[in-house]
Amino acid sequence: MNRLFGSLLLALFASSPANAKDLRGRFAAGFNQQFGHVPAISGRYALPTNSHAINVQLEANFGFDTVSVDTGGNVFTGARLIYGVVAEDNMNLFFAGGAGVLTSNEQSTVRLQPAMGADIFFFGLENLALTLEWGLNLDMGDTPRTSTTAAMGAGAHYWF
Repeated sequence: MNRLFGSLLLALFASSPANAKDLRGRFAAGFNQQFGHVPAISGRYALPTNSHAINVQLEANFGFDTVSVDTGGNVFTGARLIYGVVAEDNMNLFFAGGAGVLTSNEQSTVRLQPAMGADIFFFGLENLALTLEWGLNLDMGDTPRTSTTAAMGAGAHYWF
């Protein structure tokens, strides 16, 4: 019992404090499938801020799907603003708002998307972020219609 208590006490005093993941002024390249529902490459830039805990990012997405022979393929282009609400050593939780255009079968749909997600940084791979997201797609198409769908997806980004 004394050894266990001593080990816990040693771990408490020998541990270093956890700092938030500092992404300010850095670029990331990666992919995701959540925003446009087609595989998309994406680039992110973390804006410089006064504090490493305040995490604001701009993201651009471009993707296409040529497998759908019936629809003639899908092309998606969009951008998002990402605001981090919780910054931890190996995880950032964020809110995102985005707008994009999805073209399918010669019809264009404007997509607005509020979303929430998490970037997870694994030990030993401090620059690689696994992204898990969920949100709501608000679509306005060529025909007079509006649709709403729930969206969930994943992606990965490498920070330089």
